[in-house]
Amino acid sequence: MSNDAAGRSGLSFAKFLSEMSPELRARINERRRQVAAEEHKRFREAFKTGQCCFCGDALTSFDQAKPCRHWLLNPAGFGKDHLELLAKQHSWKVLENYLRWVANEDAFAKNINDLADEGTGKLVELTIRYKNIEWSFSCSATDLSGHEGGGEHSRRPHYHFLMYVDGKPFIRYNDFHLPLSAPDIGFLEYTRANPGKVQVRSAPIQLDTIVMAPPGKAIAGEDIYNLIQAAKAEGVTIASKMRNLQGASVQTFVSPGPGVVRQATRSGRKKRRGDRKVRAQDRAWREQQKRER
Repeated sequence: MSNDAAGRSGLSFAKFLSEMSPELRARINERRRQVAAEEHKRFREAFKTGQCCFCGDALTSFDQAKPCRHWLLNPAGFGKDHLELLAKQHSWKVLENYLRWVANEDAFAKNINDLADEGTGKLVELTIRYKNIEWSFSCSATDLSGHEGGGEHSRRPHYHFLMYVDGKPFIRYNDFHLPLSAPDIGFLEYTRANPGKVQVRSAPIQLDTIVMAPPGKAIAGEDIYNLIQAAKAEGVTIASKMRNLQGASVQTFVSPGPGVVRQATRSGRKKRRGDRKVRAQDRAWREQQKRER
């Protein structure tokens, strides 16, 4: 599919999502949940035995003729130049969902950080960690639209990808402009047009709440105690019950919970002096990788 065709198809999909009735959306979502649950069960069973449920090969295998999402686990033979081949075969959303499943096999949720407050306002800002590997996805509004005046790959709707192995860069954000599929474009266009309506949050969060009494007044300790007990009984957060305090000013701050992987944000193209040492280390590491292959 050409870039223009993918863009038109993506916009049509976004329009379809926006016009979908609540009843149809509920039926489709329920069916997708069922399919995803069945697929995830097969994934877990195979993953525990070191096998890939999608290609049937071992997770440590690499066959250039069979691009598979398990390549991102860095099997011997996989290099950064194979990423474009993988991205042509599997969409951004497919690769992202696979890595979410992988990360949760190690520790549920804390290895995934997609908190908006941790990012820089882009449409997609996500970091996932599994053992010694860390992956990040990034897509801004201009990435979704395509950059005017750039190369062919940057003019099409695209996203960026970062991969670290053993704490060292293996693939950098600016190495590739990876193509977004028509469903990817449709999902992101719908998300951009309907902020707050699409939630794909996975990172465990920490809520810090500050309660301030009105000027000249105090908050009774008994009132706070009763709200805490009510929150426990109803299974909701204490922060949500604090809103019931008459006249009090309540502010809640959302931050990643303990142990959550940090987001690897993508900055602009302007390079800072402080980055020179990091870039030099990066070049040295890449040269070493070439010699070892």
